[in-house]
Amino acid sequence: MKKLACLLLLMLAVYADQGELSHIITPRGGSDPHTDNKALVEKFYEAFEANDPRTMNELLASKYGVQDSTVVFDSSYSKYDAFSKNLSVRVRSLHEALPKFKLTIIEMLADGNKILARIQIQGVQRGSFLGVEPTDKPVVIKEFAIFTIEGGKITHINEVWNELGVMKQIGYIVL
Repeated sequence: MKKLACLLLLMLAVYADQGELSHIITPRGGSDPHTDNKALVEKFYEAFEANDPRTMNELLASKYGVQDSTVVFDSSYSKYDAFSKNLSVRVRSLHEALPKFKLTIIEMLADGNKILARIQIQGVQRGSFLGVEPTDKPVVIKEFAIFTIEGGKITHINEVWNELGVMKQIGYIVL
């Protein structure tokens, strides 16, 4: 029986060392920062999809930043509300353009206080979007975002959207 208990403890130690049981085994009942940070980003996206800027703002630091990694000169201005750095404006705009859209988290990876999220938003364009009047066409937006978490709040989001692909989908760009 002792051998079995020792073997079990050894297996638990190996898995815990590989991070596979970090959500179960934590010192003194503490929490795992990777799991907590992923849960924070999941809550953020749930609020985004539910058109709940109040909850989103509770998850964001008071001076959060949003950076578009596809531009050479990053400014605080976006011509289109759908890509505004003010996330309350962005949420409202996306919900007006793509009512009842579905947001899916494809995957999340954690490293320290950083969370990489790959998401997909699917909807039908029923409102003005990126300067294009409603087309009733299906739209798929794909995004990669790196969230920085500090003190249990999102302090920075560095993102890449498939803007060109979206503009092709709604007929703004024809190649």
